[in-house]
Amino acid sequence: MRGRACAAGFFLAVLSAPHSAGSDERDVMRADTLFREGRALMKSGNYESACPKLEESYRLDPAAGTGINLGDCFEKQGKVASALLAYQAARALLKAGDPRIGPVEKEIAALDKRAPRLTIKLAPGAPDGTTVKRDGREVEASKLGLPVAVNPGKHTVTVLSAGAAPRRRSVAIAESERREIVVEADEPDEIGQTRPASVESGAPAKDDSPDVQRTLGFVALAAGAAALGVAGYYFFKANSVGDKCTSAAACNALEEEDQAHRDKATIWGIIGGVSAAGGAAVVLLTAPEADTGSRRNPAAATYSVQISGRW
Repeated sequence: MRGRACAAGFFLAVLSAPHSAGSDERDVMRADTLFREGRALMKSGNYESACPKLEESYRLDPAAGTGINLGDCFEKQGKVASALLAYQAARALLKAGDPRIGPVEKEIAALDKRAPRLTIKLAPGAPDGTTVKRDGREVEASKLGLPVAVNPGKHTVTVLSAGAAPRRRSVAIAESERREIVVEADEPDEIGQTRPASVESGAPAKDDSPDVQRTLGFVALAAGAAALGVAGYYFFKANSVGDKCTSAAACNALEEEDQAHRDKATIWGIIGGVSAAGGAAVVLLTAPEADTGSRRNPAAATYSVQISGRW
C-alpha cells in the first residue's frame, strides 16, 4: 500500500500544482524512494524521521496510499490533527469501490473525536491590517472565530498590527479539548512607532544603579573584614600552641595542630583580603555624584516596560 499526505491547505496546493511532463517521471521515482525509506523507518519505530520522508513523497507525487501511511505516522507521534488531515486527503483521492475507503473513514471518525479544537477570536477594534498567526503560520480571516483542529500540546498565538509591538500568547491544549481565546492587537503610539516588547516573564528589571553597586561594595567589604577576623583568630591559635609543649610526643601533635591553624589562617586571610579589596574598589568607583536632577545619562539609560492586555 502506497501513499502520501501533508497538512491543512498544503494538500490542496499539492493537488492543484502544475507538473511538467519532464519532471513528473523524476518526481515519481524520487517519491517512490522516499516512500520506501519512510515505510522502513516506521517499521523500526523511528517516526520522527519517517514522517518527513512520507510528507515529501506526497508533495512530489500525491497518492492515497501515502496519505494513509502518513496519517498512521502522524498518529503514532500523537499529532492527531495532522493525522486527521492526512487521512482526509487520502480519502479524497480514493475512487469509488476502493476497499480502503471503509478503514480510512473509520480512522477519520475516530481522529475527529480526538483532535483538539482551538477557537481564536480577534477582539473588536483591532486596526486595519491586523493579522493573527498560530505557531508562525497566518490564520485566515475566515477561520477566526471558528474551532480549528490542532495537535495536542503548546501553541503560540501572535497578533501583529502596523506600528505596534507583536502580542504573543502560549496556549496549551489536550487531546479532545475545546478551547477559545480572545486576542487583542496592541495600539500604535501617537507617532506610529513600535512600542518596546512586553516583559512576559514578570521578573523585575535588573537594577545596576550606582547606589545598588555601592551597597554591594560595602557588603563585600564587611564580609572581607569578617574573614580577616577569622584569619586572625586561627593565627593566634597557631602561635599559642607552642606554650603547651611538655614532651616530644606532645610537641609533634601540637606542631601538626599548629600547622593546621596556620593553613586555616592563610586561607581565610586570602578570602578576606580579596573580598575587602574588591568591596573597597566598588565603593570608591561608585562614589555618589552631585545631584543634578538625574543620576545617569537619560540617553544611555535602560528601561523595562511591561505592557498588559486582554487575551
